[in-house]
Amino acid sequence: MKVDTPVNVTGSFTLDLHRMLRDAAKLGPLATDTVTGATVVLRQHDVQTLAHDQRLPGIGLALFDMMGIAAGPLRDWYGGLMFTTEGSYHHRIRSLVSRAFTPRSVEALRATAAGMAATAVASVQKGGDLVPACSALATRLICRLLGVPDTDVEVFTQWAEALSPVFFVMTPEQIADATRAITELQTYVDGLTTRRAQDPGSDLVTALLAAEADGERLTHAETVDMIANLLVAGHDTAGSQIPCSALVALQHYDQLTGVHEDEVRLASAAAETMRLEPSIPIIPRTAMAPIDLHGTTIPAGSMVFLCIAAACRDENAWREPEQFDPDRFTRPDTAKLLNFGAGTHYCLGTALAKIAVEESLRALLAADPPLRLTEDPAEIPWRQVLGRSPARLLVKPGNAA
Repeated sequence: MKVDTPVNVTGSFTLDLHRMLRDAAKLGPLATDTVTGATVVLRQHDVQTLAHDQRLPGIGLALFDMMGIAAGPLRDWYGGLMFTTEGSYHHRIRSLVSRAFTPRSVEALRATAAGMAATAVASVQKGGDLVPACSALATRLICRLLGVPDTDVEVFTQWAEALSPVFFVMTPEQIADATRAITELQTYVDGLTTRRAQDPGSDLVTALLAAEADGERLTHAETVDMIANLLVAGHDTAGSQIPCSALVALQHYDQLTGVHEDEVRLASAAAETMRLEPSIPIIPRTAMAPIDLHGTTIPAGSMVFLCIAAACRDENAWREPEQFDPDRFTRPDTAKLLNFGAGTHYCLGTALAKIAVEESLRALLAADPPLRLTEDPAEIPWRQVLGRSPARLLVKPGNAA
């Protein structure tokens, strides 16, 4: 089978993304991205299998090489992240970070997240834009987890915003902004970690400094890099998913009665919103050896995009994939949600992202009177940094549509 179905995955981030991927999937299980030349994998089973395939590790520095970023502080930082590394170094870093960044430590923030979300939704109770009100929740949570003072959250948000595009194709202006941001952020975090080493607290920075596995600890430089990594990942991936999930919930509000009062149904409904509108549509990987797939050989050294957006609506894996089913994930035979990756690159921040989305939806669904969109979803503009998301969600109380 020759892969010649062209798709512009890197440039399509509005609601049209689903139509484009649906049309491509009708022609076959693979496509080719028109911007990068990457092979795009469209089916749930293939995405899940390849996510665990040792021949298809993280993206490495392939995108930076393609953009001509051959040296400098941005490449040095990016090249040492869990997202881009493999082997013993990756295993060591991941083991150490996971000992500090535990689901239990994140779950302790749920009450804080609930309060932040309730305040955000209350700010538009008489009408307003949900996006600026709610999208900053993830960044505020990760800053709270790190022990960053509330007075510094705004500048952290600016750095994270500038750094978020590094995980994909950047313009020269974005490269310059990201380089400046990583330099300033590392300087700030260097001072923060030095202070925590002398005066430990109950935050994640202190836990990272204390984490030990097999007699090893993170070096000071590695700790600084990982904190920057966690900040950027938490800022945009969850920050983009919240508006995506809110849009789905607002479109299907009448199916969500009482969900905010039921923990199991809330978790399922949140997962369903992420399935229908994933903020991260693809997971980039690099083939380290030839891979035979559906009669095609993907050459070693080439880029592969595991397409989450297509997999989440694969009719071979999901019952009525285009339909919103808030209770889908309460059933044991439901396919696995792959939005947070799999295998050695499964996202360590999954628990934080889920809490941020769930508590945002809880607050939205608990609003009294209920909030309704004031414009047709098809007319809402979208934006993309690392994740894709609606640029605005204008709401007002009552039954207005």
